Amino acid sequence: MASQRRMRLYSLLLLIAIVTILYMTRSSSQTRTSPFYVKTQEALQAKEYVEASRQRDADGVGSRVKAANDDARKAAEKKGSTYVDAVTGSEDKTPRGRYNKEGKQQPLEGVAAVGGSREGKTPAKENETEEYHEAEVELNSILRKSPIIIFSKTYCPHSRLAKHILLSKYDIQPTPYVVELDEHPLGAKLQEVLADTTGRRTVPNVMVIGKSIGGGDQMEELDRTGGMEAAIRELADTRVTRVVRREV
Repeated sequence: MASQRRMRLYSLLLLIAIVTILYMTRSSSQTRTSPFYVKTQEALQAKEYVEASRQRDADGVGSRVKAANDDARKAAEKKGSTYVDAVTGSEDKTPRGRYNKEGKQQPLEGVAAVGGSREGKTPAKENETEEYHEAEVELNSILRKSPIIIFSKTYCPHSRLAKHILLSKYDIQPTPYVVELDEHPLGAKLQEVLADTTGRRTVPNVMVIGKSIGGGDQMEELDRTGGMEAAIRELADTRVTRVVRREV
């Protein structure tokens, strides 16, 4: 008797479960096909499509602005002028190092940027002082003054020879900038930094776009062989607008 009751109870429970499943399935199907459900799904999909379109447009505009800024920056660097960001309106204060023929900046290895730290692969000296770092910053400031820098000493005959050749025998624009290390307050440290970064410890030290091309003997040799113009133009490219040997 007890067994028959259990069988009837199990049958009843099974029937209830089947009816519940059928009801839930039918209800779910009706919900997915109801006008409200369909309209809600269409609205959500339309919103997602609009957001995706806006994001694609924003990405496209951002890419175009970035590309335009990159082109403007390269052109400004090649000309040696100040670059102004098209979005922020801020000026690019990057120190001007030397440039390759593609107009890309190549900072002088081991020389600190203004207000910054040592750049490049040259390791810092173990006994580097605050005065040494100050001389690095000053060197970067000097390199901005002209594509050609002549580091000299007033009493040095080789320096006088280099200055005579570059300033008197040639018409160079912009005019080479002369730094008399014996009169400069950081002259000794500047000469130390130059020795570390260019490998030349003596004066004169003639630099074109941050690269040392030699001293008095080298300037005399370039002048004698007629290679001065080609040497300067190869390194300076468009940053030197004129280099012509004056008629004697």
